[in-house]
Amino acid sequence: MRHLLRHDDSGLRVATGAPLRRRLRAGLFASLSLALVAGAGALTTATQAQAEDTDGLVLRYKLDEWSGTVAQDSSGHNHDGQVNGTVDWDGAGLSFNGSNTYVKVPNNIMAGLNSITVSFEVLIDQDMGTPYMFYGLGNTSGSNGNGYLFTTGNGLRTSLSLTDYTAKQDIKPADSSYQLARGTWKQVTYTQTGQTGILYEDGVEKARKTNVTITPGAIGGGTTTANYIGRSLYANDKYFKGRMRDFRIYDRALSASQVAERSTQRARDWEQTQALASHNGGISAFEDPDIGPVIIFPKDHTGDIDNLEHPPGWTDSNGQTPTSWVTPTTAKSLRFTYDDVIDAEQEVYKAIQPEGDPTYAVNVHFDGMTDRMLVETQAPASVTDPLAATYGERMLITRITDMATPAPACTVPEGPLTSGLLSDSLTQVQVLAAQNCALAYFEDPEVGAVIIFPKDYTGDIDDLQRPTDWKDQAGEAPSSWPTPLTAKSPTFTAEDVREITTAAYQRIAPDGSTTYKVSAVYDGMTDRIVVNTDAPASVTDPLLSEYPDRITVAAPLP
Repeated sequence: MRHLLRHDDSGLRVATGAPLRRRLRAGLFASLSLALVAGAGALTTATQAQAEDTDGLVLRYKLDEWSGTVAQDSSGHNHDGQVNGTVDWDGAGLSFNGSNTYVKVPNNIMAGLNSITVSFEVLIDQDMGTPYMFYGLGNTSGSNGNGYLFTTGNGLRTSLSLTDYTAKQDIKPADSSYQLARGTWKQVTYTQTGQTGILYEDGVEKARKTNVTITPGAIGGGTTTANYIGRSLYANDKYFKGRMRDFRIYDRALSASQVAERSTQRARDWEQTQALASHNGGISAFEDPDIGPVIIFPKDHTGDIDNLEHPPGWTDSNGQTPTSWVTPTTAKSLRFTYDDVIDAEQEVYKAIQPEGDPTYAVNVHFDGMTDRMLVETQAPASVTDPLAATYGERMLITRITDMATPAPACTVPEGPLTSGLLSDSLTQVQVLAAQNCALAYFEDPEVGAVIIFPKDYTGDIDDLQRPTDWKDQAGEAPSSWPTPLTAKSPTFTAEDVREITTAAYQRIAPDGSTTYKVSAVYDGMTDRIVVNTDAPASVTDPLLSEYPDRITVAAPLP
């Protein structure tokens, strides 16, 4: 069973074979369903969250689709965008490849606007060249812009012109060399009303100009036909490279407090929603454009979904303990138990990628909004028809002909690291282990870095493949790579590890029970599956009997 999890700090996709129950308990359940997909099923909801303010919203592209070439407008104004070039969705943002990906916004989108807010979330790729535009709304003449509004991150500024760059009016920081950070998500917002234009980064004002004489509606006299996201209005500029999500245009200038709230509230609510869902046994979480965060629970969930328990000791990504918690809408699935979701995922991969065969690409997740499994694949009907017959309305299978065929999926290797920290060299060891489908990596005090491979591994462990596009946290490609000691497990195949770790969770935490703490990982130093748990011997002894000399039971992790 495999999932593609997007790690926002690097932009890399890493395939993981960790048991689903373990990932849910670890708070990463959101990979099952981060996206709102139109066509909601009939779910009985409990508590409802407060709806988001949409006053003056002209368009909103959440950019949370999983497939297709349409950026859906959720403002209610039918201003859908057309995605051109290479299309790469992951349900939580659109990836722009820097060469041909862009979104065409409908013509004349600023017509009649005397005030405006343009706001979006963006992650700039470390390799982004210059010059470029996050978006450009206006017109072109030949290879040049001819009246426009745009924002760029290098250096950070918003610019307006009724003609070209010779007549531009810039809203930029006093330090004109200031650049938007790369490799991390940022929120950028530009507001303008009267003659005041203000540029914000993550809800904080970065630039202000009080003598802006061009209104958005005056550009092109209201006629604009070159309205792009991810593409410049100058032909010689670069296409944007990175990711974007939640792109909005308002016909008014949001106040400073509204911008700040937009910047912090969504991220704060989403972190808390994930924590609540994970702690209380949810199987899906998403953001509804009308009612806000939503958590879906299994149909056989016995807890009180009207009174969710706050995870004790939880802190957000800034290390802060919440003084108040989001109140998401909660509901139970009408179709799926916890095990139903796991079984359906396993059946999809078994049918489309038997024994890890990568001939056909596949994405599968439970969608809480429509209460069904969503499957995207290249596989022909002859492969998917049995699934469709088995699951009927509980599964929607979409055939995507241009999906990239993946490399064979790997299990994300486990530590441990005796130092407890990832040094630069050990980060590279971890990357090498993941790239080459290893089981584990660790640092031996005598011989240094070690990578352990499955006993049936067919690759060359003495000549490891290095990722061609990997960069460290500073955005630098390594000038050299470490040469770790490599070996094969004498005991375990990758499938053995999956089988035993899954069995441990099923035995100690059936149906997501939280009676006992449990984690189960392969430990390369001892060549054992280490099960950390506070469950009594009466629970763990059957595991030891079923898998003799393969499992070590230890105290739960702190």
